[in-house]
Amino acid sequence: MPAIATGDIFYWTSGPGHIGMAYDDKNVIHAQMKGNFHVDTDQQNNNGQMSYLSDTAGMQIFRPPWEKLGAGADAKKAELRRVAELISRRTEYGAYRAIRLFLGDSSFGPGAATRLQKYRDRLLAGTQPIIKTVTCSEAVIITYQLSFPLSEAPFFIRLDGAHAMPGTLATWLRTNGWATIKS
Repeated sequence: MPAIATGDIFYWTSGPGHIGMAYDDKNVIHAQMKGNFHVDTDQQNNNGQMSYLSDTAGMQIFRPPWEKLGAGADAKKAELRRVAELISRRTEYGAYRAIRLFLGDSSFGPGAATRLQKYRDRLLAGTQPIIKTVTCSEAVIITYQLSFPLSEAPFFIRLDGAHAMPGTLATWLRTNGWATIKS
């Protein structure tokens, strides 16, 4: 099992898929109906049997190319955790939003840019909630988009979080310079 690091994106492939992000080297933040957008410890106790979320069968882990940021990587990881924490404070999982994933285009277009600017304005103003309801992939995409400006490729995920299925995000990561550290 590979060691996880802040910013790693987890893709559980079962069913329609599920997305999470390594909050740090011991915890995962993800959005689901049970718990909304929340942090879980990577190490799980299942009736006395210890397991790891990061070692689930049928799961892939993608790592951003932090080395491209040089000495600034630690500051960006801290910013990613800060933004994830702020989003998680009052954001709920929206089951109806999961249906919306099937409707519309997942590319980052004008609609996505308008929604992102609304979320960025709320973040900068300290307004809560930054985003009211999310799906698992949307929560991680928005966290990255708010933590990195548009010009910071491949850290800025150029997808519309409102319409990007977990598998769509995994494909984008594979083709945009992120390393697959578990497949």
